[in-house]
Amino acid sequence: MEPDLELDLPDVEVDNELIDESVQNVDQYFEEMSASEETQTQQEVEQDLAIQEQQTPQTGFKGVVQEAKSAVTGGLQDTVSSIATFPERTVDALSGEMKEEIDEKGYYKPEWDPTGSNENPIITNTWWGGLLRGLVHFGSLAAGTVVAAKGAIAAGVPVAGVAAARLLGAQSLVRAAGIGAVSDLVSKESDGHNALGMLRDRYGMMDTPLSTKDTDHPLMWKFKNIVEGMGIGFAFDSAAILLGKGTKPIRNRIFGRNESVRTNTERKALQELRRNEEFRAAKNKGVADSWQGDNLSTDDPFIVWENQQRIRREWGAEDGSSGNPFTPIQKERIAKEAGISEELVDEVLRSLLSNDSYQRIVQGTKASRKRLVDVFGDAVAAHQRITQGRNAAEMPAEEYLKEIFESWDVYDKGTVDEIQTITSRNVVVADLVVGSLLQQVRDLGISGREIAEFADLTDIDAPGEQIVNTMLVALTEVKRARIVKSKNFAELGAGKRRYLKETLSKEMADTRESIQSILKIAENDEDGDLLMALFEAFSSMKTVNSLDDFDAWARKMIKGGEIEGKKQTGALIRELEGMMIHSILSGPKTPVRAIMGTSTATFMRPFSQIIGATLQLPFTGDVTTLRAGLASLNAMMQAIPESFTLFKSKLDSYWAGDLSTIKTRFSEYTRNDDNWEVLRRWAEDSGRATDGDRAFFKMANMARAWNNNSFLGWSTKVMAATDDAFAFILGRAKMREKALRSAMDAQNKGALKSYTEITPELIKAFEDDFYRQIFDGQGNIIDEATKFARKEVTLTKELEGFPAGLNQVFQAHPWVKPFFLFARTGVNGLELTAKHTPGFNFLVKEFNVIARATPDNLDDVAKYGITSAEELANAKALQTGRLAMGTAVISMAIWSWMNGNLTGNGPVDRQKRQAWIDGGYRPRQLRLGEVWVGYDSIEPFNQIFSIIGDIGDASQLMGEEWTEDNLMKVSLLIAQGIVSKSYLAGIQQFVDLVGGTPGQQNRIVANLLNNQVPLAGLRNELGKLFSPYTRELSSGITDAIRNRNLLSEQLAFAPLPAKYDLLTGQPLKSHDPLTRMWNSVIPISFNLDYSKGREFLFNSGYDLRQTTYFAPDGTDLTDAPEIRSRFQRAIGLQNLELKLNKLADDPKIIASMEEMQADIKNGNRALYETKDYYHNIILKKLFRDAKKTAWQQIEADLDIQELKSVERDRDLERLRKKRKTTGYTSILDMYK
Repeated sequence: MEPDLELDLPDVEVDNELIDESVQNVDQYFEEMSASEETQTQQEVEQDLAIQEQQTPQTGFKGVVQEAKSAVTGGLQDTVSSIATFPERTVDALSGEMKEEIDEKGYYKPEWDPTGSNENPIITNTWWGGLLRGLVHFGSLAAGTVVAAKGAIAAGVPVAGVAAARLLGAQSLVRAAGIGAVSDLVSKESDGHNALGMLRDRYGMMDTPLSTKDTDHPLMWKFKNIVEGMGIGFAFDSAAILLGKGTKPIRNRIFGRNESVRTNTERKALQELRRNEEFRAAKNKGVADSWQGDNLSTDDPFIVWENQQRIRREWGAEDGSSGNPFTPIQKERIAKEAGISEELVDEVLRSLLSNDSYQRIVQGTKASRKRLVDVFGDAVAAHQRITQGRNAAEMPAEEYLKEIFESWDVYDKGTVDEIQTITSRNVVVADLVVGSLLQQVRDLGISGREIAEFADLTDIDAPGEQIVNTMLVALTEVKRARIVKSKNFAELGAGKRRYLKETLSKEMADTRESIQSILKIAENDEDGDLLMALFEAFSSMKTVNSLDDFDAWARKMIKGGEIEGKKQTGALIRELEGMMIHSILSGPKTPVRAIMGTSTATFMRPFSQIIGATLQLPFTGDVTTLRAGLASLNAMMQAIPESFTLFKSKLDSYWAGDLSTIKTRFSEYTRNDDNWEVLRRWAEDSGRATDGDRAFFKMANMARAWNNNSFLGWSTKVMAATDDAFAFILGRAKMREKALRSAMDAQNKGALKSYTEITPELIKAFEDDFYRQIFDGQGNIIDEATKFARKEVTLTKELEGFPAGLNQVFQAHPWVKPFFLFARTGVNGLELTAKHTPGFNFLVKEFNVIARATPDNLDDVAKYGITSAEELANAKALQTGRLAMGTAVISMAIWSWMNGNLTGNGPVDRQKRQAWIDGGYRPRQLRLGEVWVGYDSIEPFNQIFSIIGDIGDASQLMGEEWTEDNLMKVSLLIAQGIVSKSYLAGIQQFVDLVGGTPGQQNRIVANLLNNQVPLAGLRNELGKLFSPYTRELSSGITDAIRNRNLLSEQLAFAPLPAKYDLLTGQPLKSHDPLTRMWNSVIPISFNLDYSKGREFLFNSGYDLRQTTYFAPDGTDLTDAPEIRSRFQRAIGLQNLELKLNKLADDPKIIASMEEMQADIKNGNRALYETKDYYHNIILKKLFRDAKKTAWQQIEADLDIQELKSVERDRDLERLRKKRKTTGYTSILDMYK
């Protein structure tokens, strides 16, 4: 009979004087805190060091002992503290003071605690230690052990060792923990964070059963397998008690589990004694290590079957486990003697058939005349997958079941009872056994991974051996199912069982040897990486039912394919993509541009919030949001020195490989793939990989080695460290903002009577309290608003809507990915620009959702990190400030364009635009004084400048009337370009490649090949630095690749010819060394102003296309880059720029230009062509004469004469062909 325990709790009345006194204590607290900042006693220093030492967990077996001791003593300390502080916590809860303190500081702490748990807490560092602590706490609290515990702690007596073992083993503790109502009422742990929270943090999978309080959830059974495999089954007991409040069914289940483990261990020990084995964990339990002989408890087969149904049918349970129908003796026997599998399956069958619940299901099937596939359909489908693999879906379930009956000669002549039995035996039990065993392989893999730091996983009866045995049993059952289903088996007659036993024994012997050899290789691996990789692989595989399935899994991991129903990009493609990304991003300008963009976006957040809050102030009266923005900006400035230190530390860690996942705005790469070593050993050592498999893996492995090289991936490491540094700055700003709001709130409530104003010292005191709300123990951001801000400023937000769908298409077709490598970065950058652009801001869903949100309903904005009214106020002010700032930028851009100080992208026609650029035109630049500055890197306003420039150019080219009449078309056109800009360049290249655009295919292929070789970006910038000038290229792939590697031109026998300015005869981009150095590192370019003549040429509308691609006599120079180069230089040496400067001041030229502009403005552009105007007639004559003179100067060159000779021969051949074909009778003149 269960003991009835009651706690005689005193009546509690709310004392208003006590509440007033509590408020006064706040002032006293801050006064004492200020004093303590000036002088800290030696006792406090020693106390801090003791806490710090306790917070640093030990490793190995000593760490386990230390954690167990901390769990027991900590649980008792929690009990004493809970009873002692119960009255004060009750008063504070009823008065609302508890809630106020939680809102201000993020946690609640009673003012008086005799145990000193606040100043000198006992700390548990592991999730299982937290669970054990919770069990001790709730059990001792309800069992009335408070007095003894209090005395022990007060006397400093350590409660560990034998006493702890007795306490943990006492059933009274488990029984007492069942008094859940009393425990919840008195325990201080019920006020906030508890042991189950630590479990959820450790295993995210446990969120579902913890949220639903479902102690029978398949994920709870998975958790049971994991902790039993680790030898800490009490962790499951603790979780079940805390989750189920210790009800009688829960206690019965825990007692049953412990009894099963005890019985299995005793029986296993007896077997080992009979066999007289030297050392085995069960019979030598006293001297065996803690990780040896940790057997799983045995479960009722019917419960296992029920859990299988839930796993397949219930959302959220798909990763759970069904249980364990075998004892460790049975598993070991099957693993060593596969032929006895039939006998043990029969034992499971008898247990299943003897279960009343299962019998009711069977009898109900017969009574209601249901089809077997209706009741056992999921088991039939699973059995089909076992026996038929990927061809399982080709045969209907009922037909498949019929074949099983025929194989046992009962379908036509058997009874219904026999059919039911065969279905249960050969389908339900087979599915139950195989499914549960494969789940155990996964769970034991997790167990081994958890204890690998201090356990020998390959020791006798260690997790490694248990996995081998479990896997062998599973593979034996798979093989048995396939043999039974085979046609040969149906023809054997009475010899079926003997054949089955002999075949299984023979074939599983080879399987056993293969698996054990893999484990042996792993055991001999010096650094242990292979062993850990094996356990990682075991912990993730679900449908590997045989070695053939393992081979198929390994091939798909390397080459790609569908795994677990999901499209998987193979390791080879993934590593090659990583190489290309690292190669493209290796240029020095890439990280500089990322730093500029991230820093601008980071510091503009509080600045925009300040502007927005100021504009809203007359309407809202909200001064707090304004001051919070100022505080954030100030905190960011103060955090810069610390961020530099963090940047260096993170960069060192990335460079050394201590941090394996490198995530930047452009890419995310993980250098440690848990399955890699398994794949390597399979490809190189298993003997099961084909030559093709080995070749694929060698290529992937080589690419992986390059990706892991710190020098080749230097740029991504710098950007990742930069993002971490700015995340720290954002976190410090959020701490300051929360501190200011809390201080202002406390001041408004009169809680800070000793402070007439909010001082920096006061803010610092509040700020320290908020650290753990923003950062975790490793310094990672955990505050949702700050996490969202980090993703926004680093352009790493996950894509949504159409871009997300398009990106999924790219992921599913890796061969398209090189055209869209940085889609996420581009889309996020455009979205950030749209948030600053009036009109376009409504295209961003986030803006609209936040604008409509109210403090009463924050559900829709929670995904943006907005979980409170204060965060919503910040977001609204931020949006208003961004639009105000964007409006100012737009006004400035319009003014700049109207004064000729802003350029857009230039002509829409690509050839015409390139001709302009060759002539000196500078797209996407802003003039500051006498210098043109590139604005591409001025994020997020670069797109605004580009839009204004393009709209202005359209207005100038098409006329104001046309622009006004077609403003909507222009707006939609540009909006469409903005939204898809990050894809547009890739799509254009893709269309050019597939469509066969002349001259583009070779260039695109050359870029792809060049980018696949490491350091493409760095090679390109070094080439521009040491081998300057733009080059003339042929249409071949070779020239395009050479142009991306100009550094090698220093050694070339025939360097690529330079491209010359037609107006001056100077090589294009002939900058001085200092300018070249600047342009190779800094993404913002500086150029001197245009001359009058050059500006006149760009504004004239004269078509510069094809200027040097054809000679005056018609000679085609398209594929003659060397001749084109000399031709350009000869034209330029005639000093056309000087002549253009004079023309720009000619009154007739000026009048002609004004006439053209007037026609455009009046909408008469379509009536005339640009060549109809006087100034273009003069320009045409000027260039025609210059070309004629230049051609005469070089025409006698030998290579030009050879080119002309080839053209003449080609023309003659065409003429002969024409004459030959015109001699035939036309088909139109034939007599019908």
